This record gives sequence, C-alpha cells and structure tokens, in this order.
Amino acid sequence: MKAKISGLLGLVLVFAWVGWSYAASPNGVPTYLALGDSLAYGMQIGHLRQEMKSGTVDATSFDTGYVNRLATILGHSTPKLRVVDLGCPGETTSSFISGPCAFATNGKPFGDKPLPMHVKYQGAQLLAGLKYLENPNDNIRLITIDIGINDLRADELACGSAADFEKCLKSKWPTTAKTVARNLSTILHNLKYAAPHTKILVMTYYNWLGLQHPRSDAQVRDLNAIITRSAKSINATTIHTFPAFNESGKLCELSLICGPTKDLHPTNAGYRLIARLFYRGME
Repeated sequence: MKAKISGLLGLVLVFAWVGWSYAASPNGVPTYLALGDSLAYGMQIGHLRQEMKSGTVDATSFDTGYVNRLATILGHSTPKLRVVDLGCPGETTSSFISGPCAFATNGKPFGDKPLPMHVKYQGAQLLAGLKYLENPNDNIRLITIDIGINDLRADELACGSAADFEKCLKSKWPTTAKTVARNLSTILHNLKYAAPHTKILVMTYYNWLGLQHPRSDAQVRDLNAIITRSAKSINATTIHTFPAFNESGKLCELSLICGPTKDLHPTNAGYRLIARLFYRGME
C-alpha cells in the first residue's frame, strides 16, 4: 500500500494502516533503528563511483558512516545489538513520507539503475520504520534520524545557474521551509506515537557550501532551527553538527567538499565525529 501522508490526516492514515502494537517487547532483539538520507547510509561519492565503475556496488562496504560508528560504540555495552539502517541517499522529507526510495528503485540521484540499500524495503521509509516499531520481535532501544537537507539541496541545485546564487536561494527557501516543517512534524510525531518510550535523536546539518557561499549559512541555520523545534515538540534530543563543521573552521577536514570529488559528505573523521555527537546526546 502506498500512502501519501500529510499533516494530521497523515497521522490518521499511518495509524490506521499499521495496526499498532505500541510497546517494544522486553524480550525482543535489542535494536538500533537508523533513519534518514545519505548521511545515515554512510555515503561517500568517490567510493560509490569506484564501485559503480567496477560493476558491483555493495552496501556493506559503506561501513564508515556515523550509524556504523555509533553502533560500534553501543556494541561494547550491548554486544547483541541489531542495527537496522534504512537510510536512503537523496531522500527528502516528502519522499520519506510518500516513498519510494529513488536510490533503490532507479539509482537517482547517482545513476539510472537501482542501487543496493543496507536494508531492503518497499514503499516509504517512514512506513518501513513504523513496521519495525510494531514488530514484537524487535526491542527498539534507539532511533536516530537525519532528514531535511535534500529539500534545501533541491533549491541549491535549482539556483546553480543563477547569476546570484545566494539571492536565488534566499527567495526559494521560505516556500521549501514550510514544506519541511510540515513534513517533519508528521514524521517525528508518527515515530514518537509509535515508540513513546524509545530514545529518539534528531540530527541537524552543517553547511557544505559555507566556504563558497557563506551567506547560505542563513538557510542552513533556518533548516536547523526547524529541525530543532520539531524535535523539541516530541521531547527528542537534537544533535548539532554545524558548530563542529562550520564554526570550528574544520569543514575541509571533516567533509569531502574541498577534495577532488567536491563531495558534500563527511570524511571518515567527520562521520566519527558525528557518531560521537550522537553518543553524547544519549547521556
């Protein structure tokens, strides 16, 4: 079933479709559920291009992302921890709700053929995540999520050929921001309702364009404010990456944007740092 979810009506649709068992089983497998976009996936474009060129893309080879790093840290105290990483590269807040994951169905935005996921699922990532939360065999101990930057990224790409990139971005963002706020409310309230006693950590973003277009910091800060408000509305913990990447002056060290691939994704060091920030957020 493909459901398009919007606002309060969306909440009704999700709850009616799933048929909830709200409490995680204390006897279930200890599970960490990771949701989000390419950062949750652990993407690095250079690595992906190498594997696409070789003809074989293996999702398990993307094992230096923050989800893997955080799972390793948590595994010291919970050795049987199960990791369910539903991260979909290119995911927006709208596609997170309505699906499907384009990366898995047609390879977009990285190619024209389906690419492998860490965990296969059909339809929308939100519904896939909620199905894990209703499964009595899964004892979901932690949910992490990063979603929203690709909504802003779409505006950035649309403004790429504009004479004044920053002015164009400023004009487009208010409309996009309303969509992000609405969608994040739907996403996070669904997760909270499904897992009222589970720790939920919500990540904000750094600005990979901060050196090239410093005024674009305003849109990223605004996106982060929306994410923070949405997380606060469900008493979730917000994980802030902007200070560590941008305010520290370490953007080139912690992301690949200054390298030959001009990749917006974190370096291995950047992913390790994000994992540590998530871990601190659990305290």
